[in-house]
Amino acid sequence: MAEKLGVGVTLPGASSPAQAAALGARAEAAGCDAVWVLDVRRDPYLLSAAVAGSTSRVAIGTNVAVAFARSPTVTAAAAWDLALWTGGRFVLGLGSQVGPTLKARFGVTADRPAARMRDYVTAVRACFQSFRKGYGGYDGEFYSIRRPAFQPGAEALDHDPPIYVAAVNPLMAQVVGEVGDGLAAHTFITEDYIREVLLPALQSGAAREGKPRPPVLLQMLVAPSREAASAQMLAYVVPGYRRVLDHAGLGEVADRVMEAIREGRRAEARQLIDQHLLDRLAIVFGADPESLGAALERWRPHAERLSLSVPWFGTDQAEQAAHFERVLQGLAKLH
Repeated sequence: MAEKLGVGVTLPGASSPAQAAALGARAEAAGCDAVWVLDVRRDPYLLSAAVAGSTSRVAIGTNVAVAFARSPTVTAAAAWDLALWTGGRFVLGLGSQVGPTLKARFGVTADRPAARMRDYVTAVRACFQSFRKGYGGYDGEFYSIRRPAFQPGAEALDHDPPIYVAAVNPLMAQVVGEVGDGLAAHTFITEDYIREVLLPALQSGAAREGKPRPPVLLQMLVAPSREAASAQMLAYVVPGYRRVLDHAGLGEVADRVMEAIREGRRAEARQLIDQHLLDRLAIVFGADPESLGAALERWRPHAERLSLSVPWFGTDQAEQAAHFERVLQGLAKLH
């Protein structure tokens, strides 16, 4: 069973709330230890609520919700209420999102993302405390919140929702080590990058605060084909992720892919990704038990938690759901 393997799944990006509830229940029945939701089309907290209503055991979390598109109070209130509803099963996963996408999607800008994320997470924790005590506020470098508990009154919760934060660059990983309960690592990553860049930075940040290194949650992509994986990775060959390729000695390939994308030569870009990148990244080809088992064995040494996702970029909703079902079937057959 997947639960014995310590493996979760990430719901298809286009899932509606009703579909999220149904797929979450199936994931729990298949033995998964967690169900994660994306923030690419639907509201991630509503999807988490849908899964909460159809499950009783699995952890439920956002992987990841875009932090800077929402105030810390809005985020804290959603996480707190989901933790109350699920009996403490909710995990709040946050990410900064790359600047141009943040502006294009939400119409907002956020400078100094690492420093801002440190302040954001600290503000969310202050909101948790105000909910617990019924009063309190926060005054930080980027956020000043006088009255997050607008209706006073203490509220009991066994423990605050854990906060995982996404990081690609080492500065953000240090921030995660300082203020986070876990690091959410992206599919667009290599084993060497985790070992040589992310983990040392994460450890450094944790040591600065005198605490143990937080665990790593690695999201892996289970693709039905190399073509589908190449299409998905087109979304990530951008300057914000480039350092992963530079570290792997693939900077020249990154330049060629980005140039091809800019000039509308997407078929060429996908071919370059297939030839030079796919086999280095956290990608599984095929949802059969043998392929899943081999991939989990390969990546398990690099992360305490693993989650399996399906392509959403350039893949319609029906195919996302169908492939997710195949992933669940493959996981259920693993022992």
